[in-house]
Amino acid sequence: MPDNDPQSHSELASFGEELRREREIRGISLKEIADATKISKRFLEAIERNDHKTLPAPVFTRGFVREYARYLGLNAEDMVNRYNFAAAGDDRIEQSLHLDRLTQPQPVIPPPPPIKRGIPPVYARVDRNVWLFLVIVAVLAVALWFAWRHKNARVENEAAARAVVAPRAPRPAAVAAATATATQPADNNLHLTLDLVENSWVTLQVDGKTVINDELRKGDQRTFEAQDNFTFKTIGNAAGVKVTFNGIEQPPLGPDGKVLHDRIFDRSTLPPPVMDGADETQTTRTST
Repeated sequence: MPDNDPQSHSELASFGEELRREREIRGISLKEIADATKISKRFLEAIERNDHKTLPAPVFTRGFVREYARYLGLNAEDMVNRYNFAAAGDDRIEQSLHLDRLTQPQPVIPPPPPIKRGIPPVYARVDRNVWLFLVIVAVLAVALWFAWRHKNARVENEAAARAVVAPRAPRPAAVAAATATATQPADNNLHLTLDLVENSWVTLQVDGKTVINDELRKGDQRTFEAQDNFTFKTIGNAAGVKVTFNGIEQPPLGPDGKVLHDRIFDRSTLPPPVMDGADETQTTRTST
């Protein structure tokens, strides 16, 4: 028996140290285990120190070992068997066990309370569906924001164009023909009217400021007023745009499908003023 004591004590020491090591790896305190299992912290410390003088009867100690191991997520029955094997050669354990069998009835151990496995990280406690829902909401929010910006930009461009464009009512054919042969308007500004006979992309600048940069549809009519010039940066379909400049209908800008760039209408484009009959007579007499 004396030869077996060192081995028995060594087994017990290894058993208690293993429990402590598993607990520390998991970052669990003895107080947390004591609160969850209702086992006195003093007994838990005694198990880790192999202090069997502090522990109660072995049957209770085995129950403590079982609950301790369950809380750590270890195999409870395997740890109890190891405890029994490690304590088999300890006279104190054997004598206590023998007295328990003779004098004490087998205790009824109440079912253990639910074991708290520790608090997982925050992201682990949230369901995957919640994360998926949040991602979808974020994507929709970004898409709506971009759509809102695009709509606002288009509204601002249209507002700028309306500030320059004066609406013009449709004219009868006779009035249109008379206007086509009319001379420059009485005011000193330049006037331009666009009539779309086919769809065409148009980029137009009035005195250097862009007022159209969009596709105009067949039937559209736009009227503009400038002090110096009108510059068509681009006309996607030359035959689709009919231009009336200062009341004079201009010749076709080009064949169907032809793309024009940098076509300018300014005062140099206007025809020379036509003198009336009185002026011509006066000029003739002066010459004579």
